[in-house]
Amino acid sequence: MLALTGKILAQPSALRAYRFGNTYYVPVSDVASYYGLGRDDRELVNRAEFKTSFGHLEVEGDRRDILVNGVTHWLSAPILEARGRLWISELDILKTLDPVLRPGRLRKAGTSIRTVVIDPGHGGSDRGTRGRFSLEKEMTIDVAKRVNRDLIGNGLRVLLTRTTDETVALEDRVEFAHMKGADLYVSIHFNSGGSAEGIETYCTAPAGASSTANFSGSGGDRDTGGGDRDTGGGDRSAVTNNRFDGQNVWLAHCAQRSLLQATGAMDRGVRRSRFYVLRYADCPAILIEAGFLSSPTEERRILRSDYRDTLARAIADGILTYKKTVDSH
Repeated sequence: MLALTGKILAQPSALRAYRFGNTYYVPVSDVASYYGLGRDDRELVNRAEFKTSFGHLEVEGDRRDILVNGVTHWLSAPILEARGRLWISELDILKTLDPVLRPGRLRKAGTSIRTVVIDPGHGGSDRGTRGRFSLEKEMTIDVAKRVNRDLIGNGLRVLLTRTTDETVALEDRVEFAHMKGADLYVSIHFNSGGSAEGIETYCTAPAGASSTANFSGSGGDRDTGGGDRDTGGGDRSAVTNNRFDGQNVWLAHCAQRSLLQATGAMDRGVRRSRFYVLRYADCPAILIEAGFLSSPTEERRILRSDYRDTLARAIADGILTYKKTVDSH
């Protein structure tokens, strides 16, 4: 039952939220109008699309995945269909839509992106996932070194959490980034899950939101291996990294969009998770799953040196796009 409380969102200030049960929602049409996305003329009850030269938004009732400016994003709550309208939760407007549709608001005086820590997942006794002909720990460090090469060429200080085939604890990876004064933290992984394919990028779930890790196409709750497990879909508590919610989702969007454009891979979306290396990072942080080694088709591509070059350049380009947007220097 809709409670007409008329709550005003803290930001964006011009939108009014209404309560369904325990959650505040805003009509999707109002959101589209606020961000200058035009109107939906298709007159469908359960789907809407708004598209202008400025931006693009597609939503469908009862789904947690939406399309924003060419990238799929997973929401904290499904799009609600009620009273002949589609509604999106207040939390998702503030923590997903606003940073992606107005990234310039993330720029703050004194912000400078100079040090980037690249984290090649797994290593040593922790092999990670494996394909028929590949090991995740080998693919991740190869791509990480290529990202390092591409970013150094653009004037950034780049550090890797490991440069050899060694075991590095999750705690030590996060502490390394902290000790080195990282401005960004990017963890690189490869996926596993039956016949699934595609690329997905994770950032920390906002406080009050459940993880979307358990919506991976392989079904069930998944992890990145080596103990880097999400704390579970029911954990909605605040974590260290929530200080950077807006920056996290924009960095994830930039990386995911760049990877999709460069590779043509299936878009598995920007997802939310409390993986250890994300939730304890004290700077904007993302974790990229750059393809499925369990898929024979994707494994063949990932085994090619030129394709790993493509992945690395795309990750570097995503980081540089983010830097250009938020850097005030």
